[in-house]
Amino acid sequence: MTFPPPPPTRFRCPDSAREIIARHVCLTSFSKNVAGELKLLHEEEEKCAPLKCVTLKTEHFLQLKVEPNAPCDQGVAAKLLNGLFRVTDLSSAFENGDGTRRGYHGGDFRWNGAGGLIAAGTISGTTNAGILREPVFKPACEKCDNPGIMIGRLCGVIQRAEEQQLVGCNVFGTYRLQFDPGKTGASGAVRGTFEGLVICTCPPTTKG
Repeated sequence: MTFPPPPPTRFRCPDSAREIIARHVCLTSFSKNVAGELKLLHEEEEKCAPLKCVTLKTEHFLQLKVEPNAPCDQGVAAKLLNGLFRVTDLSSAFENGDGTRRGYHGGDFRWNGAGGLIAAGTISGTTNAGILREPVFKPACEKCDNPGIMIGRLCGVIQRAEEQQLVGCNVFGTYRLQFDPGKTGASGAVRGTFEGLVICTCPPTTKG
């Protein structure tokens, strides 16, 4: 299968306050369970003498099978997102040169869904950190230091679909992925969740 080109460098997630208020939109929820594999492609250390720090940089290939999660997965648009989600350039940086310490990540995704749907965009977030922690959340299910977790935001645009009204719509959401961490970079099974929305601009009405 031929993949579409990556999103242009000018692509920016339309989630500013001004755009949210000004844009006339229709929303469709999606809720997905994902599972797949994380493959380590490259790792190296960077040393900064002036700041006396060491940072681990890694590059990964991430592939996830996307399946629906009822009852929050609704509508035709949500159903068409079932398929395969890939990030070929998942890049991460970790403090103290250790892949089990806190870091951040980012990459470009390609989302191949049902009915010829293809979406492209970006993911970004934090790694090895927990947010559902004490003292705010009780009982807490995470700690602030939580190795093996990626949490972040995905945002993209539907580039191709048999349902032509979906072309140009945005996919926007949050994700939580769980994996086995490693000091020089993770490899192996990944599982997690996507929760988000398909955001379509309301077409102008025509007067008869």
